[in-house]
Amino acid sequence: MKLLIILSIEEYANDVRMILAKQKVPVYSETEIHGFRTEAYQPDISNWFAQDAHGVYSKLFFTFHQSDSVKGVLEEVKKYNENKGDDQQNPVHAYLVNVQESV
Repeated sequence: MKLLIILSIEEYANDVRMILAKQKVPVYSETEIHGFRTEAYQPDISNWFAQDAHGVYSKLFFTFHQSDSVKGVLEEVKKYNENKGDDQQNPVHAYLVNVQESV
């Protein structure tokens, strides 16, 4: 079994959804995340109710799959980032991880 993980800024979320559909990924999950670049900014977790303008609103997509067909998603993400160009500050990140065991 494989675990496919994709991280994307909010602005690219629809593009990621289209990649997943094009590659015929039958089922996936997504959730909102709020990311920080810690080398330039340390969030004040003592006041975790405060809204912070320094973070980046992103999406985390994931799916478990039995075959290697999700490797096509990695190829599509690579092409997508290449088409966006070198000046892209927030490329889409995709990871394919082997799942050793599940119950």
